[in-house]
Amino acid sequence: MSRKSILLGVAFIAAVLVFVGVTLGVLVKHEPSFYRRSALPPGPIRSLHSEAFESETRMLWSSLADRSPKWFATFTDAQINSYFEEQLMRNRTYRDFLPKGASAPRVAIESEKIRLAFRYGHGALSSVISIDLRVWLAKNEPNVVCLELQGLHAGALPISAQSLLDQVTAACQRKHIAVKWYRRNGNPVALLRFQSEGSRPGVQLSNLELRQGMLVLSGSCIQPGAISPSAN
Repeated sequence: MSRKSILLGVAFIAAVLVFVGVTLGVLVKHEPSFYRRSALPPGPIRSLHSEAFESETRMLWSSLADRSPKWFATFTDAQINSYFEEQLMRNRTYRDFLPKGASAPRVAIESEKIRLAFRYGHGALSSVISIDLRVWLAKNEPNVVCLELQGLHAGALPISAQSLLDQVTAACQRKHIAVKWYRRNGNPVALLRFQSEGSRPGVQLSNLELRQGMLVLSGSCIQPGAISPSAN
């Protein structure tokens, strides 16, 4: 083999490596469109959305504390994202749910699906991690929320879900939420059981609905000694 052929071969391999590296870099740096759309600029509108989220949350907790027979709450993704920007990163309790090195979390609510994303890393080495989750309420078990992982990407590149599953399990355990995993159509599904320490929970979640841009929750408070209808 001539020297010229060797040089051409080395140059070709180098060009391929550069092309692959640039392509991977572009894919990893890709930002999902929903992540860009979900960003709210600082100002009075974002502050009002954040305050609305806090107000709705306070009313919900008040209904639960007062053991109201029926309770109801509605949150928009604009309210949630505004609260993320205004308050979340200052609150250690909620920061524990994010992986170390994560920042700027955002959410987009669609019909039957929640899309979550956050920036991981810093500067030129950072990437947007996005997670697509189908969410529904278990029919035959009280206070069990089902989360089906439908997609996990770093930029535009699909990545392994195992580390995410481990972090979800650890975060739920820290908050005393029982979690059990199974597979549905090849996708991992988490069963999150709230108030798992009691055989009959005092608060029952009866409806979890995802509409475009909106999360709707409703339920009831079961008085001591009363029998939940779903227990039959």
